[in-house]
Amino acid sequence: METMPYNDWKETADVFHMIIQMMGKIKLEKMSPQPEWNHSLVSITAKGFSTGLIPDGDESFEITIDLIDGLVVVNSTSGKTASFELREKTSVADYYAELLGALSFIGHPVSINPVPQEYYLSTPFDKQTRHFDFNKDHALTYFKMCVLARNALLEFCAPYRGKKILPALFWGGLDLTTILFSGEEKAYPHDSVIEESAFDEQLIEFGFSDGDSTNAEPYFFALAYPFMQGDLNMDAVRAKGATYSPEQALCILPFEAVMDTDNPHETIVQFCQDTFAAITGKEKWKRVKWFTKPLLIGETEQK
Repeated sequence: METMPYNDWKETADVFHMIIQMMGKIKLEKMSPQPEWNHSLVSITAKGFSTGLIPDGDESFEITIDLIDGLVVVNSTSGKTASFELREKTSVADYYAELLGALSFIGHPVSINPVPQEYYLSTPFDKQTRHFDFNKDHALTYFKMCVLARNALLEFCAPYRGKKILPALFWGGLDLTTILFSGEEKAYPHDSVIEESAFDEQLIEFGFSDGDSTNAEPYFFALAYPFMQGDLNMDAVRAKGATYSPEQALCILPFEAVMDTDNPHETIVQFCQDTFAAITGKEKWKRVKWFTKPLLIGETEQK
């Protein structure tokens, strides 16, 4: 699998990010609130990403961005469906109008705040009129990177006995992450409602980022909250190339370093396991032995 820096697919990435934000905002508008914004996450599918089934009155609907066929598809439990293509020379405003129109067509009109969140531009979707080309090959490369990340993160978090969020796309920063919680309330004042709701418990977030304009290389990361102070002992982290930034309170493993190994999947899992042990040790998490006690499910007896 090739490594694709953010700058190599920036136009397609920006279009994709805006459509994913539209999907997330629609889900946010229709779903009942859950802690840590869990109700608004976007899940990965065999062909791209989906909102999952969204309740809406007597029926429900789903929005999918299909990166294999280059489509955005909306389906209703009423049987109605609509779609439009991801294509050349099209603006975010055009896609926004088409998505809202498709939802109205299948009987699920919706109104959302069109201002992007956690994005380098605050221009509303309907005012982003610059035309972009959508490069399907670049989108598929990103999708394959996300599939690798999702599967490894899922294996890592699967046996964790505590509260957790399974791997999903957080559409604000476009990070594919899983989150493990200690069960301890850690609520501090933050700058926004978004942060207030996202950071109210002790947690560690493990994820994948495709990069951005300031850090173009894709990478895996581990981030603790409350944000750690001082250095972190990384001696027991087996992944070559893994580093810790005290300024960002962030463990980082470059995607390229993962792909240079014989088993990228296992390298990601080990990175998460090792940074989990390092962080929980430094932050003195309680009940770690119980949270990580081996499961009996799946074991077989020889008779």
